[in-house]
Amino acid sequence: MTKKKSALAWSAALLVLISALVFYNLPTAPSPAAADAGHAPVSYAQFSSDAPLGHQPGEQLPDFTLRQTDGQEFTLSQYRGKVVVLNLWATWCTPCVKELPHFDRLQQAYPDEVKVLAIHSDLITDDPLAYLEGFDYHIAFAVDESGQVISSLGGSTMLPQTLVLSPRGEVTYNQVGSVSYEALEELVRAAQTLE
Repeated sequence: MTKKKSALAWSAALLVLISALVFYNLPTAPSPAAADAGHAPVSYAQFSSDAPLGHQPGEQLPDFTLRQTDGQEFTLSQYRGKVVVLNLWATWCTPCVKELPHFDRLQQAYPDEVKVLAIHSDLITDDPLAYLEGFDYHIAFAVDESGQVISSLGGSTMLPQTLVLSPRGEVTYNQVGSVSYEALEELVRAAQTLE
């Protein structure tokens, strides 16, 4: 009888272990925050990259998090599976403010395929929030108060600067200078082909 109880105990323990393994390895449902943020979770394995970290074309941009001007957090890795367009700008930079409508138009034209984040320089002479109140932009804005994120992107005081990332988080474009809407569309299409 002891052998029978011992075998039964081992069977029960094995069943509990298998159940736990199955439960903890099931895919999770999207969190309400992810749904509210306008993007669904993606399979990171599907969009993983083994490219070296860096900010040059062909490199995988290091992950970062910034607080957006609307209070939400932007974490780069949450947008794997989409083309990400980063615009480094400042209110005092005339070419920067002239091209913001191009980024806004791009976000509206490709809401499911593209995520645009405009990052204001830490060199603040005017209040970016006050400046933005006069516009109805649909892109996300953030201020890099420490300058660390812009520095990690290869940015400097030379603005504007645009970075485009493939759905795998790899840099396909990183240039200082203004861009047109047509150029942005071409850059997005090129980045999508690297999916």
